Order: sequence, then structure tokens, then C-alpha cells
Amino acid sequence: MIDLEHRQMHRPNGLIDDFVVRGSPSDYKSFARQVRLAISSGEPERLQTSSRIGIEITKDPNQPELFTSLQNQDNSYPGMIEWTQRSLLMMRGSGEVLEDLYAFLLDLPQRGHGYSYIFEYSNQLGYAECSPEWRLHVQLP
Repeated sequence: MIDLEHRQMHRPNGLIDDFVVRGSPSDYKSFARQVRLAISSGEPERLQTSSRIGIEITKDPNQPELFTSLQNQDNSYPGMIEWTQRSLLMMRGSGEVLEDLYAFLLDLPQRGHGYSYIFEYSNQLGYAECSPEWRLHVQLP
């Protein structure tokens, strides 16, 4: 199961979300399968993680680059409590974006032990500038 660590980083432009994702090669293959399911079904697909934060992958034809954000189910934050209890890491992208993400996740284990960043998912397609950073670690046995 993917291990997802949420960190908040202080930057000159304010407090930003940052994620460290750890998993075995089979965990990343499972993640890739969920991306493939989202592409083929057209419905949001959820990936459970070992943390309280789950990942939801959604095919969105109007999203020409990969966009991610940490939200709650309603995307509504009337107070600070709701903001600190966000538990859904959303991933959105067009079919083409998600296909590149799928290929990237399948390729990660081939790179061996180490880490990559989510913005490296495509050579042609972008990662939304306002999205949080993801550091993806492959943990080999």
C-alpha cells in the first residue's frame, strides 16, 4: 500500500502543501492501474493509502495539464478545522495527461531505488503551477 506523507512547507508566498509518496514496485503498479481505470471508466477512482489521505483520480477533458490539490469531500472550508482535516488528494487531467501519468507510474520501479517528482510525468504535457509538489520514492525489498 502506498504510504503518503503530507507536509506543509513555509515559502515566501505562504504555506504550501507538499507530499512524499513511498511505495514498492507493486504499489506503483496498483497506483497505475487506478489511473487506467479512471481513464477507461470516466468515473473518479480512489486509491487508499496507509495515511488518512486517499488519492482520487479523475479524467477531466478540460484539464490540459496534470492538476493536484488537497481537499475535503465537499471542497468547502468554513473554518480552520475543516482546512486542517483535508483528506482527499485530487488528481485531474485529460485522457492524454492521465495516459502519460499511467506510463510514468509503470516506469518508476524500473528506475530502481530512489525518488522522482510528479512534474516529471510527461515530456510534452505540463504540471499545473499551483499544484503541490510530490516526491515519489520507490522502495525496493
